[in-house]
Amino acid sequence: MPVWKLDDGLRLGKVLKPNGYLGIVKVAFFMSELEEALEVGSFIFIEWMEKPVPYMIEEIVWDDAKTARIKLADVNSEEDAKKLIGREVLISEKTIPEEILDQEDESDLIGYKVIDTEKVVLGEVTGLDESGIQSLLEVTNNGKEFLIPVHEDLIKKIDSRKRVITVDLPDGLLEL
Repeated sequence: MPVWKLDDGLRLGKVLKPNGYLGIVKVAFFMSELEEALEVGSFIFIEWMEKPVPYMIEEIVWDDAKTARIKLADVNSEEDAKKLIGREVLISEKTIPEEILDQEDESDLIGYKVIDTEKVVLGEVTGLDESGIQSLLEVTNNGKEFLIPVHEDLIKKIDSRKRVITVDLPDGLLEL
């Protein structure tokens, strides 16, 4: 089994729910075109107590570009699968082709953490409003929602690997 540290990995998705009674789980991924990186016999890691635990993929069936039903080794019942619900799925970054890592679609920003230039966490992206002229990130923090315009002057960095957006907002924008 490979030795692997959490910093070397990429957060790839989340376990949504069990699928049936044989231990199969439904997983939502943050990026598409992962079929060649995730195949039978390869390993994914599921976070337990902030540590990556390796699971070998025994079977994988893609429902669409970003969701799949996966049978993992040693997950053999619905009860085993239920223990994985909501857990982060990680993979070694080296196993994903560079062109897939470079995918950047605004709708893929949902779930990203938003921080300011001082590294203060402002919240998490929960949606994207494209109804007006300017696209707006919907950000939620402790039940309070605010909007951040998708503009190069405000969004300083998008780190797809860490799923973090760094912003430099003018004073008072969060109070609107």
